[in-house]
Amino acid sequence: MTRPTLESVCRRMARRRSTDLSADPADDRRDTWNAAFFRLPYTRFWHSAKQVERDALLARCTANVLGEALGVEAQAMDYSAKRVLAADNLIEKQVYSLIAAEEARHHRWLSGLQPTVVESGTPAAFAGLLARLVREASPLAQSYLLQIVLEGWGISHYRRLAAASLDAGATRVFAAIAHDEGLHYAAGVAHFDASRLTGAERAFIRIALAELCTLLACGPLAVLHEVERSAGGFAPVERAQAFADLLDRCALRERLDHLARFVAHQGMEADAIWLREQGLLAPLPAATSLHLYSPP
Repeated sequence: MTRPTLESVCRRMARRRSTDLSADPADDRRDTWNAAFFRLPYTRFWHSAKQVERDALLARCTANVLGEALGVEAQAMDYSAKRVLAADNLIEKQVYSLIAAEEARHHRWLSGLQPTVVESGTPAAFAGLLARLVREASPLAQSYLLQIVLEGWGISHYRRLAAASLDAGATRVFAAIAHDEGLHYAAGVAHFDASRLTGAERAFIRIALAELCTLLACGPLAVLHEVERSAGGFAPVERAQAFADLLDRCALRERLDHLARFVAHQGMEADAIWLREQGLLAPLPAATSLHLYSPP
């Protein structure tokens, strides 16, 4: 595949017309995802819970996903603004200004899906990683970590959210975001050149990749947190059983394999090999995941 240039990406972004997908708060909205999307019916609590308890649990799991997406888009606005100021030339400044506009639009769309969701719903560890990459990584490292790896992987993530959505408005929003992220990924590919990385940048990237993979490989700890909160707390054996019920190891392995393809971008193949050797491109053992878990 021919590598895109920033000029070609800029042309494609500038030609696109904005579509207003902002939700009307007065609209009647369906549940965004069903309980099966979070594997809640596999847990013992779900079968013993009253309907009102089930509804509250599903609402919190949904709010967490939407809150995470809102937090990601907010960080993306900060990132784009920083890249505009750090741009080496006019075309780079134009590309990141256009990306910033799209990230702001994404945030607006998402905030309309459930107005009560706030960015604090973003898991603290993931939000902290994103903030650190925006604050500390060099522009070259950011192009790789944030645009090639995270936005590249995020395309499939948003498509998965769209495909499982029960609400037509949410489906349109997530599908449109996935479409936009394709050009954001292309901009990262156009800017990134692994041969220009310094030793310090490579070391920073490897640490960040290890942290990112750990966050993904630990499984559905956020959903476990909400189930345990609904149940009023778990004994260690109950917690381990609930985690096993919620975990779909095959699906998690597929998502990690997909991530690995973006990690192994041209010139970065050794980093993907290193992550695999460390066991970070496969689901973590349950005991390791639960060691990282903080009960409610």
